[in-house]
Amino acid sequence: MTKRVMVIDDDRGIRSFLQKSLYVKGYEVLVAERGAAGLQQLLTGDFDLVFLDLNMPEISGQTICSALRKHEKTKTLPVVMMTAAFQTAEQIEGMMQEFGASAFLLKPFSVSDLFEVVEAQIGIASESVTAPVSEAKETAESEPPAKEEPEPIAGSLGKTDFPQIIHRLYQQKMTGMLHLQKDSAKKVVYIKNGYPVFTRSNILGECLGRMLVKNDVITQVDCDQSIENSKLSGRLQGTELIEMGLLTPEDLHDALKLQVTEKLLNVFAWTEGQYRFVPQEDFRKNITNIELSPASLTLEGIRIYWDNERITDYLRPFLTDYPKQVENPVYLFQDMGLSRRGEEVFAECLGDATLESILMRHPLSRREVQQVMAALLIVGMVAPQTTASRLDSDVLARRRADRPIDSELRKQILEDYKRIMPADYFAALDIEHQSDSVTVRRAYYKLAKQYHPDHFLGRGLSNDMENKVNEIFGHITQAYTVLSHPETRSGYREELLKGPKAKIDVNQVIEAETAFQQGRSLLKIRQYKEAAKKLKISIEFSPEEPEYLTSYAWAVYKSAPENAGFQGQALEILLASRELNPGLEETHLYLGYVYQSLGKERQSEKSFEMAVQANPSCTEALRELRLINLRRGQSEPSRGIFKKFRNKE
Repeated sequence: MTKRVMVIDDDRGIRSFLQKSLYVKGYEVLVAERGAAGLQQLLTGDFDLVFLDLNMPEISGQTICSALRKHEKTKTLPVVMMTAAFQTAEQIEGMMQEFGASAFLLKPFSVSDLFEVVEAQIGIASESVTAPVSEAKETAESEPPAKEEPEPIAGSLGKTDFPQIIHRLYQQKMTGMLHLQKDSAKKVVYIKNGYPVFTRSNILGECLGRMLVKNDVITQVDCDQSIENSKLSGRLQGTELIEMGLLTPEDLHDALKLQVTEKLLNVFAWTEGQYRFVPQEDFRKNITNIELSPASLTLEGIRIYWDNERITDYLRPFLTDYPKQVENPVYLFQDMGLSRRGEEVFAECLGDATLESILMRHPLSRREVQQVMAALLIVGMVAPQTTASRLDSDVLARRRADRPIDSELRKQILEDYKRIMPADYFAALDIEHQSDSVTVRRAYYKLAKQYHPDHFLGRGLSNDMENKVNEIFGHITQAYTVLSHPETRSGYREELLKGPKAKIDVNQVIEAETAFQQGRSLLKIRQYKEAAKKLKISIEFSPEEPEYLTSYAWAVYKSAPENAGFQGQALEILLASRELNPGLEETHLYLGYVYQSLGKERQSEKSFEMAVQANPSCTEALRELRLINLRRGQSEPSRGIFKKFRNKE
């Protein structure tokens, strides 16, 4: 029988690393981002092992571990706690005795360390899974913060190119909306922590249907019909395409991501217009995130939309300058997705040759090299110098060598690995405990430049050596993240001595989770009034937990679905839950039912559509959308737009 493992950690990188690594070895793995949700699953499900992060917001790992030890079902469940705070055997032993942990893993840890602990606690998995070994090599890294005081960002696209605007937002790690306008065309780019994640547009040619026609997914006739249907029904075009049987919900989700990306890339063609950035803390909308770094977006946009004249005009002022790779790792190590030739060009930017001479070295691929150089300059991975740099003998030797001697490189990596990995964050960066932020930054930049994984591409490392390089870089990056700010640095020093304090009373956690579990069980057997009583206890302890709010609202509504007061209360709670987590499928589904009972057909339909966007396989929402269409067809002449979709069933 397959052994089940639960991972509870608010770090997405750690969750992904553990899930993929354990899956490869044949374990069934469930993950939870929040402590409350993970504890709920542990108390209701059957698990063989749990990994707990020590420090999480609201509910700490210690609190969860203590709660598990007080429940009959989980008091003997093996618990592995993960932390970067403790280093001494005495500290670890004290925490294990106080909170009942079975073992500790010090972050970042290697795959071999992981399985040594797993097999010691529960033995090997009962079966293996065939999967690419490379998937298990991931380690969680945190990007160093780069905070600057934001300045007003607005002006003319004729004076500032779009990729330069995107790079400025990335530099300042801004969150908000970038408004763009060219004549009557308007776009809004959603920016989160410096990364573009979504785009809205009023350009007809960028509508979903036109994009699908361009990519030969549907015909122009299909597109025109779906637009007409959308105008008549007031619904989204994607919903109409599903009803016409031209897309599945999964197809629609993929198409929306492609549409968002193309809308964003098209702005690279704009050479005039206005832009204005409006900061905002967060987005309370269910948006389709794209997955492009600003650097890769910049290179792709230049490749597609910058013609020879535009790219030549941009590079002309830099032709006599000496491009040199920047030392700041935040910019130097951006993911641009360079080709092999692009990597070669980037490697040539050492400050000893002018841009013009670099271009002349590649006469047969000048266009591609121009694109790469323009992108490198815009995103700040290289900087122009007015004078040439003198390269020392070591740099010249590396340039002449086809590849380094593996044995010498291996020896250096092993020596640094043995020094850095067992060390606390201060020792890893080779600094004193009382060092200031400037000292921390200098020490990190020196090591990051040496041990960024991209630095070792094509250098003949074995898989084991590549893993060790990733672990070293992950450790020093995590060290920098913690030590670069006075508050977290002081807290880490204190935690090294005393250990972190529990933030929430364990009895409250257990009571809230138990009440939620009981409430959900009562909902399943339609004991709605009793369910509402139990679920109310959950939200009293955790009033901002969306799952608690959504379940409580549904219990309130179902207690008396015809009662106007209960309807209004449920609606208010569901709207609050939607604000906290717009991606929760059940919230949109229940909103659809409540709006339906209030006679608000349009809002009901929209909510069911949002449930399908959150989960394309939401059968309840799909069923309700079909019924809405059937009711509409009974009162209007049938257009037959749902016929093909029904026939597919």
